[in-house]
Amino acid sequence: DDDDDDDASIDENSEDSDLEEEDDEKPVKKKKLNKASPSVDVHEGRTIFIRNLSFDTEEESLGELLEQFGDLKYVRIVMHHDTEHSKGCAFAQFAAKESAQKCVEAADNQSETGGLKLDGRKLNVTIAVSRDDAKKLRQTKLDKPTGTRNMYLAREGLIRAGMKSAEGMSTSDMTKRMRFEELKRHKLKDVNIFVSPTRLCVHNVPKSVTDQQLRKLCLQAAGTKEARIKECRIMRDLQTAKTKKDGRSLGYGFVDFTEHSHSLAALRHLNNNPEIFGPEKRPIVEFSLEDRRKLKIKEMRAQNNLKAQQLKAGVPTESRKPSKSLCDQLQHKSSDSSQSKKTWSGFCTKPEVEEVELANGKKRKKVLPLPSHRGPKIRKRDKGKLPQPMPKKVKVQPSRAKIVKLAAVTKQVGKAKKSKQDKEEMRFNSLVEQYKKKLLGASPASCPVKKSKWFQD
Repeated sequence: DDDDDDDASIDENSEDSDLEEEDDEKPVKKKKLNKASPSVDVHEGRTIFIRNLSFDTEEESLGELLEQFGDLKYVRIVMHHDTEHSKGCAFAQFAAKESAQKCVEAADNQSETGGLKLDGRKLNVTIAVSRDDAKKLRQTKLDKPTGTRNMYLAREGLIRAGMKSAEGMSTSDMTKRMRFEELKRHKLKDVNIFVSPTRLCVHNVPKSVTDQQLRKLCLQAAGTKEARIKECRIMRDLQTAKTKKDGRSLGYGFVDFTEHSHSLAALRHLNNNPEIFGPEKRPIVEFSLEDRRKLKIKEMRAQNNLKAQQLKAGVPTESRKPSKSLCDQLQHKSSDSSQSKKTWSGFCTKPEVEEVELANGKKRKKVLPLPSHRGPKIRKRDKGKLPQPMPKKVKVQPSRAKIVKLAAVTKQVGKAKKSKQDKEEMRFNSLVEQYKKKLLGASPASCPVKKSKWFQD
């Protein structure tokens, strides 16, 4: 893969700094290298590149596995820049070239019991190459999709305070967008969550809008008659409703297109458009986040239901054509839309991976999945101006029915507490009377007790 070729190249400055920061308690042997040694080592073949690692594998356990082939200088697992999770690959440098060759030969064993296995996964080990060789290998390969999680789409439609598209936006809408961005950032830390290229999540939908109206609106926003929608559903409160149609709208819904280009065009037309629902309540549209685990469960349930229907109809299961999995359908290669960007639609992404060179010589992606810092966008044209105040949290006022219901509940609770206190007081008084009878032997009325005055003592 393209990412593996990039990771297989060695950075001269990063290895020295990482080696100096290693802990002394680490079982893997470490040795300080010269600045010229990494580039020489690449040609000597002492460094290996390991793929197909488990995301939970640690450098310590990997080093213990590789030490059987010879002395190690360092082991380094490659971490993702944004999510801070393992990429599933690592570098390891041996003290001798023969040790690296032994490790590669042992991993190339194709038998069932052969190869190197760690944490339930069979490792793919190759000799690491230099950055120049990695670039040549990347040029020879065909263009492939940029990852399986479509992380570049997480930034599509992003609007922050200070951007031109945020002009005229209400404070409540900006607060909602900030909350949704924080929630998205938190969810994408899970490696099982990916961005769907065809399914949209639409927030800020008025309570009166129906599923049919939202479907018609999205089809018009796609801008072509060829657009098709597989699913369009507004989420409703079904706990207090008798039927699904009678449920109260929760103010958001999901729209699933068949093509990525249609969903992208609809997002860029609807997102933050003041002409849809009014300038005070603009639509908040983003690509939906999906969970691989839940999609697999859903896919298995659909297959079981299909088998049950075929058994009832008497159709043999062998005649059924295998269909693509739901995850594969949602993670297909997406293509960019040719429509021009709207002034209100927010940030627009591109599927191509563009790189920029930093001051220290390293390279990184030009467009990150999410901004590296949070808060308002500060532009050169706004320097010297007073900063815009941060939007305050909007307190949601409860409806009149909720207030009446809450008052009735608190009244009932108050009555219950009062009755309980009365019972406890009556019980306490009865106990006091019982102790009086035991101590005095009889009631004070029948056997009066003479009490002396204070001056007669």
